[in-house]
Amino acid sequence: MSGAGIVVFTSHGVPALRSSLRGIRDTVADPWDLAVHANDCAEQVSTYLVRQYLRGRISGFQLESGDRHGAHCGLDCAFHLVKGDYLVRVDDTLEFQPGWLERSVEALEADPDIGCLSLVQPPDYHRGRGRPRTVHVEPLVVDHLDMRCYVTRRELVARHECELMGEEEGDGCRFQQYLLAHGKTLAYLPGVVTAPAVSQVPSAQDACAHEADLPAHEGASGAMQHLEQAYDLGDDVLLTCMACGSNELEVLAARIRFCESHDVAIGYWYELRCPECNELHYKDDYQFSCPG
Repeated sequence: MSGAGIVVFTSHGVPALRSSLRGIRDTVADPWDLAVHANDCAEQVSTYLVRQYLRGRISGFQLESGDRHGAHCGLDCAFHLVKGDYLVRVDDTLEFQPGWLERSVEALEADPDIGCLSLVQPPDYHRGRGRPRTVHVEPLVVDHLDMRCYVTRRELVARHECELMGEEEGDGCRFQQYLLAHGKTLAYLPGVVTAPAVSQVPSAQDACAHEADLPAHEGASGAMQHLEQAYDLGDDVLLTCMACGSNELEVLAARIRFCESHDVAIGYWYELRCPECNELHYKDDYQFSCPG
């Protein structure tokens, strides 16, 4: 297989990005190049990307702010971040089947007329009346593509970039228009990438409960009777290391958190260490809120 460069476009926080990177590593074989493009990201995302880069888990990353995140399918970003004869754009909300990239490149190599191969079902795609659902992995020619996940040839992107210089963004995807105008077809490869509903995508806010949703403490005696310690000192717990992706952390310390207004215990604070890379992590476990 010719080399492919993958760029993950992230905008849903560290949990979604971590899940996406791990999904790619678990389902793609060498050779490939992996980078991340983040737009208006939080500090936790940029810190996570620096650690991933320093540990050699990604070949590069790019942080931007403003509206360029969606500029003509992000091809201007993907073009220089990675190497490879093929360019792949991936959104951080997707799930991948084993061998998805290899099968995508094989489909492009088998049909030189395909200019861009999307791996997410187009919103207006219909199987046809009475046609059974199938996992048959053959490209289907379509009129429009869902550009959250696609594979294309670097040479086409380079030529498109040259023609686009100085032009303003028009209606629709300029890259798709360019391919159609030059006799290429648009195709969708079913069965290899899943796009969950937005409500299912992990959020950076998922890791902590909002204090307003917690029951109010009942005073010092009431809180202590109901407070439960989730992790004990020395335990190995199933939590993901944000630095190296390890799925187990060791509990180094467990301290009680107190309500500042009433000096009442309302939860715990844990210090954890990753045994793989020795990175320290901190986790709050609030179980009660202040009644006001």
